[in-house]
Amino acid sequence: MNARSHATDSSISGDVVHDFPDRPLLDLIRREGPLTVAEMARRIEVTPTAIRNRLSRLVGSGMVERKVEHHGRGRPRHTYQASAETHRRLGQNYADLAVVLWEEMMRTIDDRKLRRALFARIIDRLAEHYRSEMRAESWQGRMVQLGSILHDRGVEAEVTGGEGALLPILRQHSCPYHALAEVDRAVCAMERKMFEKLLGQGLRISQCRLDGHRSCDFEAKPAIEPRLITIDPPAIARSRSARSLTTAAASSSAVEELTRTETD
Repeated sequence: MNARSHATDSSISGDVVHDFPDRPLLDLIRREGPLTVAEMARRIEVTPTAIRNRLSRLVGSGMVERKVEHHGRGRPRHTYQASAETHRRLGQNYADLAVVLWEEMMRTIDDRKLRRALFARIIDRLAEHYRSEMRAESWQGRMVQLGSILHDRGVEAEVTGGEGALLPILRQHSCPYHALAEVDRAVCAMERKMFEKLLGQGLRISQCRLDGHRSCDFEAKPAIEPRLITIDPPAIARSRSARSLTTAAASSSAVEELTRTETD
């Protein structure tokens, strides 16, 4: 079972943003666009064919938009410009802000009840971002959907059956909160609780990238088997006898106390 999915033509691929050959071209278009193929080829000093190949990937991923300009009777002029999503995504760095906010929260909020309530609200808000896209009835099906959603959002994740196991395992090969988790591993527990809320299934982190593993693995907690209680009739009788003696002694003591009070 594998829930790893690839971004569609209308989605934004995280790999394209960080792909080294495409990044200089993307930065040029973002700064100076709209530009033609010839203009880009001159600035980057590569062939127009190489530019078109890179533009094909960028347009297909939604990072770049192509416009057709008509000037008189001649052939239309094609120009390329960065999409609104590109301007939103490139240059973002929430990691530093998240670390500072987390450290301030942990340093200033001493009340444990208040801190737990705040964590619960954060978990609920995070879960809201995924819940509408998860419609499977079983928790196993929802885990598969969760793996696909994470992958589409740039987190390298997959769902597998595990080694010799029937239950699925969610593996994250990249961490969406890496900088934050390095500061405080409570973030890992918060993410696990958020996944539990989405799946309706208890989970455990069987391995973590912070410990040197290749992935963070979220596995279903094993079901607790009911324990068979052996009834020992003699032991029950002894227990009842002991309770009777204790009750009688307590009653006798209470009567003596009451009698002593009346006499006084």
